[in-house]
Amino acid sequence: MTDHVAYKTQQQSEILGRLRANSRVDLVRVGGPQDCGTAQTVQGVYSKTDVPVLPVNGCSRPGGCICAYEPVLNDIYP
Repeated sequence: MTDHVAYKTQQQSEILGRLRANSRVDLVRVGGPQDCGTAQTVQGVYSKTDVPVLPVNGCSRPGGCICAYEPVLNDIYP
């Protein structure tokens, strides 16, 4: 595993952990670049327990996978 992939894996794992722990987050969106066919295979909205692992295995994008987890909030005001 390259240093970039290891860093990205750790980073996205920590982000997903925070999203799962946040009661205001109902769902998790996976976003990625429109010009990446690999990203298009995982892009979408998921339950907090059924989210694909990032970075996407097999991504051939120059510079590595830039897909990211994003929250879908159930309440946007305190």
